[in-house]
Amino acid sequence: MKNPFPGIGLPLRSPRGVGLMEVVVATVIAVIAVMALAYSFSTGRGLVDRFEIARVALAAAQRRMERLSALPAAAPELQLGTPHTDVVQVDGRTVARESWTVDAFDDPANGTQAGSVDLKKVTVTVSWGQLGPNETVTLTRLFPTH
Repeated sequence: MKNPFPGIGLPLRSPRGVGLMEVVVATVIAVIAVMALAYSFSTGRGLVDRFEIARVALAAAQRRMERLSALPAAAPELQLGTPHTDVVQVDGRTVARESWTVDAFDDPANGTQAGSVDLKKVTVTVSWGQLGPNETVTLTRLFPTH
């Protein structure tokens, strides 16, 4: 092929095939693409792990709330003002911590009276996370006092 730019002196394509510079550029582009793909997979896997623990924490909070709702109102786990704690384990390893508190709740529908406790407000909180601030799931339910 004749060079259309006679002043430059180099042919547009080498008659022998691909040049070394083309191979180097193609290799660099391929390495960058593979590194970006690997990073996106690791980020995605981290998000999957994070939401897996979040689902476990929500299930633990719901399970604790159901267990507490099955107890009689006078059970030690439902005593007012006493903080309670436990751990959430999956396959023998601790993945989160759960706590619950029971507070007095005066139902405004039947009138407010000083010192009256119409209901118990139970708050279950499950927290997890090793790096940075802990993430939490909180559930609240009103229980009868008797």
